[in-house]
Amino acid sequence: MRHEGLHQTVAAIARSRPGAPALTGPRGTTTYAELDRAADALAAGLVTAGVAPGDLVPVVLPRSPELVTALLAVLKTGAAYAALDPGWPPARRREVIGQLGAPLVLDEAHVAAPAAPGYRPARVRGTDACSVFFTSGTTGSPKGVVTTHRATARLFGRDSFARFTSETTMPLAAPVPWDAFSLELWSVLLNGGTSVIVDEPYLSAGALRAGISAHGVNTAWLTSSLFNMIVDEDLDAFAGLTQLMIGGERLSTAHVARFLARHPDVLLLNGYGPVESVVFATTHRITPVDCARPGGIPLGTAVPGTRVTVLASPGEEGEICVAGDGLAIGYLGRPELTEEKFPTSAGTGERVYRTGDLGVLDADGLLHFRGRADRQVKIRGHRIEPAEVEAGVLALLPVRSCHVLARRDDTGAATALVAFCVPVRDGDRLTGARDVLTEVLASHLCPAAVVSVAEFPVTGTGKLDEKALLALVPPGPSTADGPGPSTPDEPVLAAVLAAMAEVLGTRTVDPAATFTELGGDSLAAGRVCARLAARLGRPVPVSRLYQHPTAAALAEWLHSPPPAAEGPAEASEVPLTPMQLVYLTKHLTTPDDLTSHCLLTWVVEGGLDRAALAGAVAAVHERHEALRAAYVADPRPVARLDDLGPPELEDLPPEESTESAIRTLRAMFSDELCLAEGEVWRTALVPAGDAVVFGCLVHHIAFDGWSEAVLADDLATAYRGLPLPPAPAMSEVHRAGLTRLASADPVAHHENLRADLTGVPALTWPDGLSGGEPDSIGETAIPLSRTVVAAVDEQAAKAGVTRFTVLLGEWAATLAEVTGQDDFAVGVPVAQRDGAGLADVIGCHLTMLSLRMRDGVWHDPREVGEVITRALRAQDVPFTEVVRITGAGRTARPPVFQTLFALQDNRVPELRLDGARTTFVRQPYLGLPLELHAELWPAADGSLLLTVHHQRRAVADTTAHDLAKRYAERLRTIPSGVRS
Repeated sequence: MRHEGLHQTVAAIARSRPGAPALTGPRGTTTYAELDRAADALAAGLVTAGVAPGDLVPVVLPRSPELVTALLAVLKTGAAYAALDPGWPPARRREVIGQLGAPLVLDEAHVAAPAAPGYRPARVRGTDACSVFFTSGTTGSPKGVVTTHRATARLFGRDSFARFTSETTMPLAAPVPWDAFSLELWSVLLNGGTSVIVDEPYLSAGALRAGISAHGVNTAWLTSSLFNMIVDEDLDAFAGLTQLMIGGERLSTAHVARFLARHPDVLLLNGYGPVESVVFATTHRITPVDCARPGGIPLGTAVPGTRVTVLASPGEEGEICVAGDGLAIGYLGRPELTEEKFPTSAGTGERVYRTGDLGVLDADGLLHFRGRADRQVKIRGHRIEPAEVEAGVLALLPVRSCHVLARRDDTGAATALVAFCVPVRDGDRLTGARDVLTEVLASHLCPAAVVSVAEFPVTGTGKLDEKALLALVPPGPSTADGPGPSTPDEPVLAAVLAAMAEVLGTRTVDPAATFTELGGDSLAAGRVCARLAARLGRPVPVSRLYQHPTAAALAEWLHSPPPAAEGPAEASEVPLTPMQLVYLTKHLTTPDDLTSHCLLTWVVEGGLDRAALAGAVAAVHERHEALRAAYVADPRPVARLDDLGPPELEDLPPEESTESAIRTLRAMFSDELCLAEGEVWRTALVPAGDAVVFGCLVHHIAFDGWSEAVLADDLATAYRGLPLPPAPAMSEVHRAGLTRLASADPVAHHENLRADLTGVPALTWPDGLSGGEPDSIGETAIPLSRTVVAAVDEQAAKAGVTRFTVLLGEWAATLAEVTGQDDFAVGVPVAQRDGAGLADVIGCHLTMLSLRMRDGVWHDPREVGEVITRALRAQDVPFTEVVRITGAGRTARPPVFQTLFALQDNRVPELRLDGARTTFVRQPYLGLPLELHAELWPAADGSLLLTVHHQRRAVADTTAHDLAKRYAERLRTIPSGVRS
């Protein structure tokens, strides 16, 4: 493969597997035979038009089957192609085409060609020119890098750094001028795989999900910036991949660690390489160990046909040099630069490329990146020479001098360019300067801001003070001034405005302003669309935000039915709430997990009408959509209302006692539920002597503590033969939640959560993590008398807080006493049933608050109350978002908090069946999501029952018992009156 032209390899595959799919996408599928015939026909026409071997042909087409056909056709003529971006400003396009000196420009006017029977493509050598990539140049003009067929082919043979076979299915989504486009295209076509053409600006989370779902995408490439964005916004979008390549910029270890924790079976590769050694020079398979390396994730070892050295002694920093089959022929029309950058090694006599990157080779032969020896930067995968941008600014704007710097994020990655200019006229603010630059400069070269300065500051040594210049640019839109956002009554527009405000970090968003006018860039657009897709339960392609760039216009488009190609949201599909997404994700990743199984059990005495009870189960199932939905994530996470039938009332063999009957039910209900097929709940009966034990198992995705009493009431009503009133549709309930979410102030919430929860230490149990059986749960129960509860209520009244506030404060004090920590967080479940008609609806209408307890706040109930109030204001921020904005990441232990505290003051589910006596028996949990749960259960006589459940693999029995005992003792010693 390395010794022939790329087109010759593809033609051989077309002969051996003519019907195999080569290209697929929104416009259908093209087989290898069809692709090869079309390319032959176009190549014959190009030869007639004057294209000859050795020519350099510009191809100006968007990502499409026509583009791939055109590239193959150019190669079949013996020429090389230069794929150019149709979106480039005309001036840049003319400049590049002029450098190529081509006989024609292959664009939309030239791609149609009749069949060419008998046409024989040119046969070329692997060392012949194949493609020209244009990159940023220090002289102010783009420079063309001329590469060979073998430079690309070397990467994708049997000895490749990844798995590329006829089964490989990969999105074609990179910008067409990049060598990353070659990675996506030729890795597939040279191995008989399938290239999935993406008509979005880039591979967004939505496009990735759609590719995996509709086409079986199993391999993908992402720049570090795009990877970080998808990890932040839609971590489960990667589900279905077998291998993922990332790179182009320094990797964020935090994002990589989150990915590896969620997708441990996906091969994750860090790829490094300048375009002068096509695509990759080194790769590294990333493991969790790499995330803890002090120097960051390694660049790795050389890919096939490539040699990498460092101009320094072993273990010392030096310039990275690359040699081998991947090297470019040189720079187009610039022999002096070619000679400078591609010298011949005095020791080996081979050509090498001096990258300008600094690195270190460690004792294991791994290459580590250490920065640049010059000013070159990479932004979203684009290699940029600030000097080229400076030359453009000086040519286009009325300025005497200019200096372009890169703004960087917390990881050190460059995120945007800023042009600092000294204007010709003193005091000129250079208003509208950026608009002038966008007409000429490519989008990745255009500065995000143009700042007018009277002079350039210098350091004490006379050098440019870059820090002082960058300090002149605010980090983002101001959030300190101005009123909070006004919330429109229309929920979709409110959702769009809220998403934009969150991503842009601003309180107010003008519905009529374009996203770019608001300060948004392409990655910010991806974040907005990912959040809207999750909240609205339908795809929101990034291209739609480009086509409808204002919040008002995008909301109007969202009101229209989506075209079939985008996967329309059916009328029977309802988007999931954030908490339901958490439960669905857990179910998909660990189907046998029992922590989301809610178990209810009643002992029935005095006679039971089985037929009436089975009819009642069916009636309840029909009334509540949450119980008769299938919960799926393909192609998007929704509840699908497919008119699924009720669960069977299963009859189990008799047992000798109610205790053994309950154990039988627990064993039966320990089997996994199949949410995708609508198995959300199960019911069963077990005879036990003169009694019958009736059990219900419901998945948490459709149930919460409030739902217990609703279920019991509805079963009793239907058992009596009475009709059940209609319940609100899930779509109405979720729309109400969406409106509430959109009415919040996202910026303030995020700021408060970041301040309150960043850096929360994990709880350290006195005996350490126990290491017991994963499924083993310990339980401690201690009754608290009415006298104790009365003292709690008296203290709460005098402090002006609730009973729960006092109980939580005492629990925090107990945790501090037992663990010796004065800083930790506690999770608290909160019902979200403030919407009309939700009081008697079964469903998952709750969220989890993260309450940070520190600095002895538990000593004053009023301070505990302030912590609770502050958390309640941000209760609509999903927990996954809390984890992201606080940087909690994912570890083997639950993030943010490891213990739950709840006052379970929901009504007791009393199942009043005519002609029978029923007793509700509260069962121990089948599984615990957190390491320790402390709950207080009110009784009819005014007392409370304290239960402490714990995972024995995490918390020792002695620790759990000690916590429960000390907490009960603290409550029992609360005197009448306010404590000192």
